[in-house]
Amino acid sequence: MSGERIVVESAAKRYGEVEVFDELDLTVRDGEAVCILGPSGCGKTTLLRSMHGLIPLDGGRILIDGSAVSRPRRNVAMVFQHFGLMPWKRVRENVAYGVELAGLPRATVDERVDRYIAMVGLGGFERHYPYQLSGGMQQRVGLARALALEPDVLLMDEPFGSLDAQTREILQDELLGIYQRGLAASGSKPPPAMVFITHSIEESIALGDRVVVLSARPARIREILTVAIPRPRTIASVIAHPSFVELRDRCWRLLRAPVAA
Repeated sequence: MSGERIVVESAAKRYGEVEVFDELDLTVRDGEAVCILGPSGCGKTTLLRSMHGLIPLDGGRILIDGSAVSRPRRNVAMVFQHFGLMPWKRVRENVAYGVELAGLPRATVDERVDRYIAMVGLGGFERHYPYQLSGGMQQRVGLARALALEPDVLLMDEPFGSLDAQTREILQDELLGIYQRGLAASGSKPPPAMVFITHSIEESIALGDRVVVLSARPARIREILTVAIPRPRTIASVIAHPSFVELRDRCWRLLRAPVAA
């Protein structure tokens, strides 16, 4: 992790009289996983969508690869909480959609779709429609679709938030495995910088290299915690690590602290 992939400079956003966040500054490096944790309604999703170019800022700027974000880019992929699948398309067609829009050769599209469907454990379900899949399987489709773009930046907006506890932990472990295999295999092209929005303290510690704790609205950064738990990780190994309880308690104290005047 060396180069600066995402730079947020004095970012501000308002909706009418409501100040969502103000003066946010954050840098995410190549191959780094940063989890953003904060109270409901503090602007986490708005910030993430601004990184993707879906919502304009009212102040400051966001840079990706040194240039200001003004619209969605092909090297940035996003995974949504509510799957965002096209119900009239089969699994294979959903995964292929973004790669086809990028104009890549048919052979490249087919190779990537096959590889990432297998990677997320959906082999044999290529011809199923979303309504034929469980919530966890639908989110696997969304993850495969994003990964098939082989992006430089992966934005994840509470992707496991609507799943039951068991499925959520399974997918957390699968995401850890995919991300860590990418780190281990990185050569000339590093794995994507990942920004992950969550309400779960445990999830943020398990997945992140750093945890950014936001205050209530108007959101400001309370603290950025470094997660010094070595990789490769699993959910079980993180919870068993000696520093886990200290990190969890620190996050709780930050989230409960009153907003400074």
